[in-house]
Amino acid sequence: MNNNRLPMSTGMEWLRQSCRIMAKAPLAIFGVLGIYILLLFIANIPGEYLKIPYAGILISSIVTPFSALAFAGCGRELTQGRIPTAIGCYAEGFKNPAVRNKLILLGLIYGLCVIVINFIVQALSAPAIEQWKAVNGVYDTASILSHLPWAGLIVGSVLYVTLLGVTCFSPMLIAWRGMPMAKAFFFSLIVCFRILGPIVTLGLLLFLMATGGAVVCSSLGGFGEMLVIIWALFITALSYGSLYPMWRSVFEPDTRPIS
Repeated sequence: MNNNRLPMSTGMEWLRQSCRIMAKAPLAIFGVLGIYILLLFIANIPGEYLKIPYAGILISSIVTPFSALAFAGCGRELTQGRIPTAIGCYAEGFKNPAVRNKLILLGLIYGLCVIVINFIVQALSAPAIEQWKAVNGVYDTASILSHLPWAGLIVGSVLYVTLLGVTCFSPMLIAWRGMPMAKAFFFSLIVCFRILGPIVTLGLLLFLMATGGAVVCSSLGGFGEMLVIIWALFITALSYGSLYPMWRSVFEPDTRPIS
């Protein structure tokens, strides 16, 4: 593992590498994204029709580690001189029963944590939200601004960012390094804190691209609405495509870059 701290400009390099992955294997990246969206849709069906609270969150969360591993696998296959396929990248998480079971458990833990964080945010935000005033069924903006649920927003943000750090690299550490789940959680969180600067850079770049593209597409009229959706899918694929460049910078620093 690379023990050196990475400069903030590394986030820009991650974005460039993600663009190269998409250029080299567009069918694989968008195929993985399409499968991910389809699985999320299917995962929400039981909760919607059976009216089971939080069932959609839990089932959807099981899909997430497999999808993260699949997105990262696209970049890994390219660096190893192979052309990735969406099915092949997804299949990697299911080949080893031990890895598959750990990823399922990882997803369930992630989903449970999201639910718990949601409860905490609601509890902390309730006193402020109760002060909001509604006029003809519409909340008054002034009352909202004067009673913002700061406690819920701050605590929720800290908890959710920590959860993302814990689970960011965990699927790859479990599948590619054979780590126990607790050790994978610990390493993932520590690594994310060490590379927080480049992560912020990457996040800002993706945010600027997403908002700028959405504004341009929206200005094109009715057809622009469709373009906004296409652009959102592109940015989503680009953000997930950066997983392997991030992984490689820390865990495989000697791997040749994708050219």
